[in-house]
Amino acid sequence: MENQTNANQDLMIKIPFWKKIGYSVGGATDTLAYDFVALFLMFFMTDMAGVSPAVAGTIVSLGVIWDVITDPIVGALADRTKTRFGKKRTWLIVAVPVLLVSYMLLFTDLGNMSAGAKNAYFIVLSMCFWTGYTFFSVPYYSMGASMTMDNNERSKIRMLGMIIQYVGIFFSNVAPTMMVTLLLSKGLSDYNAWHYTAWMAAILCVITLIIVVISTKDIELDIETEESRKAKEEARAEKKENFFKEAVEVLKIKPYLMLVVMNLAYRIAYCLVITCMAYFLLYSCGLSTMEMSAANMVISFGGIVVVAILMKVVDKVDKVKIFYILNIFTGVVMIIANFINFTSLWMVMVLFILYLFGSCSYWSLNMPMMYDTVEVDEFQSGRRREGTMFSIYLCIQKVGYAVAASLVGQVLARTGYDDTLGANNPQHVLDAIQGMFCLGSGAFFIIAAIIMIAYPLRGDVYQKLYAQLEKKRAGEEYNTEGFAHVLNKKYR
Repeated sequence: MENQTNANQDLMIKIPFWKKIGYSVGGATDTLAYDFVALFLMFFMTDMAGVSPAVAGTIVSLGVIWDVITDPIVGALADRTKTRFGKKRTWLIVAVPVLLVSYMLLFTDLGNMSAGAKNAYFIVLSMCFWTGYTFFSVPYYSMGASMTMDNNERSKIRMLGMIIQYVGIFFSNVAPTMMVTLLLSKGLSDYNAWHYTAWMAAILCVITLIIVVISTKDIELDIETEESRKAKEEARAEKKENFFKEAVEVLKIKPYLMLVVMNLAYRIAYCLVITCMAYFLLYSCGLSTMEMSAANMVISFGGIVVVAILMKVVDKVDKVKIFYILNIFTGVVMIIANFINFTSLWMVMVLFILYLFGSCSYWSLNMPMMYDTVEVDEFQSGRRREGTMFSIYLCIQKVGYAVAASLVGQVLARTGYDDTLGANNPQHVLDAIQGMFCLGSGAFFIIAAIIMIAYPLRGDVYQKLYAQLEKKRAGEEYNTEGFAHVLNKKYR
């Protein structure tokens, strides 16, 4: 028992700073993959490859739906993977070639193809890209729950990752339009400028992933207890250990289910913003590509400042409270913005600065809140199923993206959007773009915040739960005083 207690104490380790940095570089990998594709793929297909808006929206949605299918499969496999490279790290290695090749081909138009063949090409490449992204994202984020059990350490690692992620946003949101402008000035066509810019983003994305692979060697902890191993063996013996059964079980965890629903609402809001951004800035606001870069630079470097502030505030204010207050604020700002005529760069910059408060709170805090629910599951079931839990969580994110992308494609098609007209599209088309970007996203930001007002797993509740979980791991007597309300009835 003494050895078990010591083992539990070892789980509260502090991660070496250089390993924190190396792991956190994955935040840049994420934004260089997810954000770049979400921002520019539909725009590339409609305005560079000649795909109709409705079909482009469908292609994006199909790719993301495929990702929804692969997320739980990879999550379940990652929980069971046993190689010399580590459970989650093995999948990061596999992701490198898949992500690189599919990313580069996704932003390549093969030219003289029929409309049907071109559509099929982009569907297949979109599915391949999202498969590679799944190989990276599910193991990467679930790894964060098995690096340390120290709650503050987890939050700091995530916020450090967010600072690096906002540097990644510069290279995924800001630098691309600057690079396109530069390549156009060198005489390249619009297509080639976007094509080669995307290739550079793909290469940079994979370089950051390789850094993560190198830095995460020996970083995963073996948190399985004897109780957890026994539960797995019994499940296998009864042939009941499968993803769908586990998914149903973890979705019964009240705080986890609330996070999943919040995540869906927030991701619809976020993906409305990033999917519409190029159309909104270039056409509704009439900005140039360089002005678009300047506007996005506010998000990139302003985000670093806001996250740095949140790192100080989160030590004094519960992270759940920070989340819902800031997202209500951002939601209200976006709704008001729908009724403003944005005619200059500075007006857009002000909007983006106000948008950052809600955005930064989500990206900084949603994963640490997610990590906390893994311990709720372990307390109840005696098992750690972070791979399964994170795969469902990421699935829901992709569902949000699919909903938003499909909506944008359908609205552009129904309002008569013409890619050859740009800012000269009819006013009702430009208004529809602004409505999706501002009003639609604002409503979903507020919905996400309202869900979290009732969220029960606050910081003090988690500390009580974890203290009793340590006793349970050590085989000592434990109770549920102070946190019984976050447990399923049969565990109270």
